[in-house]
Amino acid sequence: MMNAVRYFIPVLMLVIMFACKNETKSTQERIQGKWELYAAERNGNNAPTLEGTYFHFMGDTLVSNFPTTPSIPYTVPVKVNANSITNLDQNVVFTVEPNDYKDTLHLSIMFKSMGFDLMLKRVVSDE
Repeated sequence: MMNAVRYFIPVLMLVIMFACKNETKSTQERIQGKWELYAAERNGNNAPTLEGTYFHFMGDTLVSNFPTTPSIPYTVPVKVNANSITNLDQNVVFTVEPNDYKDTLHLSIMFKSMGFDLMLKRVVSDE
């Protein structure tokens, strides 16, 4: 019995590690492509000035016009975790709100002391 307990914890740790790794990869794969804003809130209020905002995820790269830099649009490297997308150039972190990422993507961010909620829809290309 003692041998079983001794091996249980390392095996459990490996299972958890692989589960987290698969979730991260799954999130990164699911968000690939272009997303356009259909609704936005800044500090709980409608944010019509963000109309036309888009995010285009290509592997470990993001092309966007969300105003986090003076130069718009911009292309930056990103790191995707199960629940976050980090703009590595500026250390700006978007929280990925849970959903299936098939047609919609909900991102939230605290930026310049303001809370943003961004609702995006997938852009289907005509190719």
